[in-house]
Amino acid sequence: MMRPHFVVFLAVAICGFCGGSLVEPPGVTQAPPPPPPLPANQVRQRMRNNFRTPASSTFGAAPLRCDYKELMTNLHDRVGILVTLDEDQRNRLEVIDKKLDQLVDSNSARLESMKAQQMDFQQRLDSFEHIQRLSRNTLDELKGETDKVQGPRDVRELKYKRRNRSKMNDLSRTARAVSPNNYEGTQSESNLSVSDRLDALATLLTSTALSVRTVHDEVTKLTQAINRQRRVSHRRGSGQGQGPPAPFYPPPGQASYPPFPRPPTSCLQSYLAVQGILKVQLTPESESFYVACDDDWTVILNRATDETNFERGWLDYKDGFGNLAGDFFIGLNKLHALTSSALHELRIVLEDFSGNVAYAGYSTFAIGSEKELYPLSLLGRFLDELTPSAGDSLSYHAGAKFSTVDSDNDNCIDCNCAQKHKGAGWFNNCGTSNLLGQYFQQNFAQAGETGIFWDTFQGKDYSLKRVRLMIRPIAEDEARK
Repeated sequence: MMRPHFVVFLAVAICGFCGGSLVEPPGVTQAPPPPPPLPANQVRQRMRNNFRTPASSTFGAAPLRCDYKELMTNLHDRVGILVTLDEDQRNRLEVIDKKLDQLVDSNSARLESMKAQQMDFQQRLDSFEHIQRLSRNTLDELKGETDKVQGPRDVRELKYKRRNRSKMNDLSRTARAVSPNNYEGTQSESNLSVSDRLDALATLLTSTALSVRTVHDEVTKLTQAINRQRRVSHRRGSGQGQGPPAPFYPPPGQASYPPFPRPPTSCLQSYLAVQGILKVQLTPESESFYVACDDDWTVILNRATDETNFERGWLDYKDGFGNLAGDFFIGLNKLHALTSSALHELRIVLEDFSGNVAYAGYSTFAIGSEKELYPLSLLGRFLDELTPSAGDSLSYHAGAKFSTVDSDNDNCIDCNCAQKHKGAGWFNNCGTSNLLGQYFQQNFAQAGETGIFWDTFQGKDYSLKRVRLMIRPIAEDEARK
């Protein structure tokens, strides 16, 4: 910005340059006679400027004056415009610098995520190669022990070939004896045609298939009986005095059996789970996967230790990570498949380091697809009848898209909420809860917004000890309500 005294100096210099003077010239005592007046046409042709026309000639008695006030006003206006433009450019440059910093942070986070995934893949590859080597060594040891017990392999293969030949000869004799096209006693074993041998082999295969089918039917009936018994035990343990379902009896003369039962679709069939782990298949065409069950609830998030890092990238949260028997996140793909297959309700269990447990529940819950950036598209009424209640700290996030440290999808223009909270989640210009933040084993009461917090339960500065998110399908009559 120009200084005022510099502007005054510039105005004075311009006035002096234009031929005028602010000080009366010394030594002039008598004015010369005035010049003759100019014609009117010459006066009109004289150019007008920002300076006043002198009242007399150079040798006149009156001093020349310069109208610098108007010049000062024009210069001041132009300087003000330049200062405004300069401030606008500076603000734009600051915004651009912030965006560049955010882009650099996002790219660095993505690179770190890719490096971590590459290391994880390399570890898995090394584990696979190690298992392959162990399997080869085990097979070699088994082969060596088999050779010691049953003799060399060449001898055993020759023995098996001879045994198979004798069986084929027996089958050929049987087929020839029952064939109507053969003459009795006129053909020998050496004259048996290839087609007859193929017919005998087909007969053997048919009988084998029938035996396999019989065994399969028996296994199916046994499985159904076990499932019925588990249902009965589950109902008795739940206090329901209902008896087992009536067994299936086919109509008279019909030898068919009921089809093999479909795999479970949710933890409502948790009686089929093994140590709390259940393999579900949502549709006959979809791919099956394992889930952790807590009675009828499907656990989608569990945190109780600091062994699993939750400050991860988009790909990890998409596919899921952790151990179903410990800390884990089920994955956005599986969560979308579960909540889109049926209407679900949400239950949240929170616990602080003093042992206080609180609950938060919502009547409905669903998220969108990856194409939509997994938004929290459906979050129903807060269930305030659950006691002790943890309060509602999730409705603020309804409708928000999912964000990670390398994928900023929140509504904050000047920040990245996932990087700010050291985790991930459905941030809506940041938020009132951060269940995927950092786990603090110490200094949990002053952890700040980077910890695991629920604003209406212990506030934003307190990092919780245990968190569990669970979903459960809603029955049709409850959904109508």
